[in-house]
Amino acid sequence: MAGVWQKPCWRLVFSTAVLVRSFHVCITTGVVSLLFSKDTALRQQWISGEYLVPCVYLALVFLSLVLYAAVCSMDPGFVSLTSNRYAIRKERQCVESASEEDDSTSATETSVMIEPDIGVKPRVKLRNCGFCGIQQPIRAKHCEQCGFCIHRFDHHCPWFETCIGERNHRFFWTFLLVETSLVGWTVHLVWTAFVYEASWSSWLVSNGLYLVAMFVLVLGGTATFLLVASHTYLIGINLTTWEFMSRHRITYLKDYHGDENPFDEGLLKNLWKFFLHLRLKDWGMYLMNRPAKSLGRA
Repeated sequence: MAGVWQKPCWRLVFSTAVLVRSFHVCITTGVVSLLFSKDTALRQQWISGEYLVPCVYLALVFLSLVLYAAVCSMDPGFVSLTSNRYAIRKERQCVESASEEDDSTSATETSVMIEPDIGVKPRVKLRNCGFCGIQQPIRAKHCEQCGFCIHRFDHHCPWFETCIGERNHRFFWTFLLVETSLVGWTVHLVWTAFVYEASWSSWLVSNGLYLVAMFVLVLGGTATFLLVASHTYLIGINLTTWEFMSRHRITYLKDYHGDENPFDEGLLKNLWKFFLHLRLKDWGMYLMNRPAKSLGRA
């Protein structure tokens, strides 16, 4: 038995990712089971043979679980050695190595010059990752939790225990939208299922599970609503959460003043490229074509 129950196996079974994801599935299935086992409108419709609404609800639950699994399991945009060479080769078409090194530049950064059409030479640093040892493409960032650099890094989500990056961000947003709609519908179903009782003790006995479910739903629903709202805004202006929160420290954004954003191509084009453009993008081209206005000033 000692040979089977080894430490690596323990870590795998009881890892944070497994526990968090199992917790999400348990909460989802628990609330759904409550709605179909107690005297709710959904259960009454199912018993009376009105299957349309319950089936639509179950389909929405299934879709949310599929999207959750997809975000958890898919590649968020890991910068592999192959993709890194390809990205850097493309960026070399618009980026030239600086002739002089800045004394204040850290040992983990390489200075490069971007050549805009107007002749201005703003300085942008392509970072050499101190963890991976690879040169990061524009908008990539290393995630210490995942241990990889991620293309168009948005954030590391603890509820999924994975990074949200260029490849899975659209699925993350879709999950938030579906989950917010599902939670709103479920709150209505639970609210209408509360039973009136003459005394508080009887009321708690009759509605205890509904009360717990409502607490979880309101807490989770508030979080998903705020997330879907904030991510919708950021998608519309083509910024990531990391860039929005830390633009003053990001090498390729800190010289852009105010609302200047080199990646913003307008709402419709931003949405089109976010949802329908599936390939990894060459973000260095955006900096070449849209240099910071402030850099042309004396």
